[in-house]
Amino acid sequence: MVIPRESMRDLLERSRLAIRWGGILGLLCHPIYYVVWTYVLPQPYDNLFLRLSAAVICIPLIFQARWPKRFNSYLLIYWHCCLIYVLPFVCTFLAIRNSFSTMWMMTEVMMLFIMALCIDNPLLLMACIGMGVFSGTLAAVVSSPAPIVLSAANKSDLAVLPVVVLCSMAFSYAISKGRIFVERNRALQALAGSIAHEMRNPLSQLKHVLDRVEEALPATIESDRSPALPHHSAALLYRHVAHGQLSIERGLRIIAMTLDEVSAKPIRSDYLAYLSAAVTTRKALDEYGFGDEKERSKVRLVVLEDFTFKVDETVYLFTLFNLIKNALHHIATHRSATLTLTIDRQSVIVHDTGPGISPDMLPHLFEPFRTAGNSGGTGLGLAYCQRAMRAFGGTIGCRSEVGKFTQFTLQFPAVTESEVADHEHKIFERATPIFKGKRILLVDDDAGQRAKTRRALSKVGARTSEAENGQVALTMLRESPPYDLVLMDVNMPVLDGYTTAEKIRADHEYLDSNVLIAAYTAEPGNVVRVLARRAGMDEIIRKSCSVVELISSLQALFENGNRHHLSQRFDGFSGKSILVADDDTYSRLVAKAYLERCGASVFEAEHGQAVLARLQENGTIDAIVMDMNMPGMSGVDTTALIRARADAYAKVPIIALTSQSDIKAVQACLSAGMNEVMIKPVQVGSLYACLARQFAQQRGSNAPTKAELSETSARPSEKTGKLATIAEGGLLDEKHLEELVALDLLDQSFLDGIEQIRLLVARLGTSVAALDFESTHGALHALLGVSGNTGAKALHQFARQIYPRVVEGEWPSEAGWLEQISLLGGRSADALQMYFASAKARRDHRDVLSDG
Repeated sequence: MVIPRESMRDLLERSRLAIRWGGILGLLCHPIYYVVWTYVLPQPYDNLFLRLSAAVICIPLIFQARWPKRFNSYLLIYWHCCLIYVLPFVCTFLAIRNSFSTMWMMTEVMMLFIMALCIDNPLLLMACIGMGVFSGTLAAVVSSPAPIVLSAANKSDLAVLPVVVLCSMAFSYAISKGRIFVERNRALQALAGSIAHEMRNPLSQLKHVLDRVEEALPATIESDRSPALPHHSAALLYRHVAHGQLSIERGLRIIAMTLDEVSAKPIRSDYLAYLSAAVTTRKALDEYGFGDEKERSKVRLVVLEDFTFKVDETVYLFTLFNLIKNALHHIATHRSATLTLTIDRQSVIVHDTGPGISPDMLPHLFEPFRTAGNSGGTGLGLAYCQRAMRAFGGTIGCRSEVGKFTQFTLQFPAVTESEVADHEHKIFERATPIFKGKRILLVDDDAGQRAKTRRALSKVGARTSEAENGQVALTMLRESPPYDLVLMDVNMPVLDGYTTAEKIRADHEYLDSNVLIAAYTAEPGNVVRVLARRAGMDEIIRKSCSVVELISSLQALFENGNRHHLSQRFDGFSGKSILVADDDTYSRLVAKAYLERCGASVFEAEHGQAVLARLQENGTIDAIVMDMNMPGMSGVDTTALIRARADAYAKVPIIALTSQSDIKAVQACLSAGMNEVMIKPVQVGSLYACLARQFAQQRGSNAPTKAELSETSARPSEKTGKLATIAEGGLLDEKHLEELVALDLLDQSFLDGIEQIRLLVARLGTSVAALDFESTHGALHALLGVSGNTGAKALHQFARQIYPRVVEGEWPSEAGWLEQISLLGGRSADALQMYFASAKARRDHRDVLSDG
């Protein structure tokens, strides 16, 4: 049998550890057993030369990693030859020379099973055993001084050996198949995880692009700032953006599900909530991305008896999405087939009249990487469904008949009325201090809906007023004391909710344009969310939600504040072009996001040479925000060259960004001609104020004026003379992280920043151990930037305190500084990871609640 080269290579890589340990055991066991059977427990016969030769040929196996590469192709051959000699040849030879004693027959049986462990190919195993036993028998017969005579007992013992050989072959075959299955699953898991990781980043970038497109869409009403589009054109644009965002979000959800499944990540019990099975299942149908109306018409929902279940809504939606997707795939070629979702007595039944599933597949349906007739599937969906149902305390089962139907039944544990009432009581109890005294304006043309909402809000102490349309709401907002929240229907006569929200946001003189606005709608679909956000609404709440969901959503809105306001806080840089230069990608991303929210056009550069090249291009740069330390040409050197120019750029405002707060570094920046110095991590308000000052000075004077040092840089941390500790200000910069959340910067780039912290800490340890000062300097500089921009406050403060000595060409003198950085780096990365997961969960929860 010829084994392909690729298979030989795979087999060798799989066997390397076994080869090494086989060599070690062979080298040790044969000499040891010679001593035991000769002197401790004497046997009739043993052979020192045989034992030593068996031990010696094992030595090359121990050092197989050092074999020349040209001999690697012979390693497997040598390994099997060693096995033949060391085990069946030696054991059979000694067993015969010891007249098949009981001890040696046991050794022979043990040898057969050891061979089965070392060789997982049954045919190869039988060949190796056969060659070893035959040659050992021949050598024993030839070397024996007397003829070999078999007694009746010996013959009966030998008769057992063929059975042992067959058992060994079966055992070897089972191990081989099991190993292949495990390796296949591991490979598929690694592949799925790798693809998911690789796809998450481009999808996140596409989502970022669509979000920016959404922001750039013109308003749907006339205003002084932007002309209106025709209503049908605006609606078409919004619909395309909304569908794109929905597709990307669903893709990101599937990636998250895939990563959770391949890593067996547990579903957290603290995310479980009490929900209506009918309402939540209807929401799944509203959100599912059907291919067209024809596909949607095949699916219907039947509610026989609604019930309350305790689930994670997002996970439950994923579960139904999987079942719906699988069913639609299988019934696609059956024109008359239908899919029915039935709600009845603690169960959700997904029943399709498609081709069915063969009986031999049913027992394996929920195993990972098993698919039934779907060559394009990963085989993860049903495994995820089962894991989700177990997390909910329920079960999932499947019945099917080929050619008739397939039916999945999700069975949920019963939830008592007292349990739900106790949960509602706790929700209201926690919400009351937040709602008490809050003024809320209910805007809806449905008087019954207003009354229902008013009763719900009265339970938590809110003060409510009512308006039947948007026009009345605008009048009340102008004439009444300020409201804390406007809860508004989107579809109303006279003036709809979208237009009303836009008018509120646009009228800074007579209305409270910063009031929180929540859309209260019965409309399904992602288009509503885009239109509501574009109009300036802060939250979207479905009218079908329960009282508890309504209170929880509004409570989250009050607690988290208005993200829309932060993103629209500054608009004074409209028409300005700003160049951001930093060798750290994430630092540029943060600064760019800040400045774009202020209306500026932002260009990027990775180093000083790129800055100079950008200035040579056509176009105008109104200001430069530049890192002080960059590879190749530093910010200080770049500034000196710019100030020496003979064109208009000699006077362009240049803001220094640096992680060094010592007075010497600040003076170096100012001496080179930089206008102001800002210490990383930069806060949005400080950056805006700094640039606004420079633009104002440009308007008042043709010559650049050196501003006073910023408040941050006026307090260099070195004045304390002490190392920063976690207790001095907390592990993370909560304020900075909240800004990142508000600017939607807690994305894949943020995760990359966390990973960069871990890598840089490890690189520091390696560089210090190798006494590589240049590498240590570079790693510490990069760590300063990424720790500041990700909000790793304690790590950033500590690194900033030891960095000046490194800049001066000296090793840090503080005792244990590397250990402190390693400790802070690990703890900061873990804390940032937890913060990201928590923020993502809150955001997903808000998005799920707002999608109706």
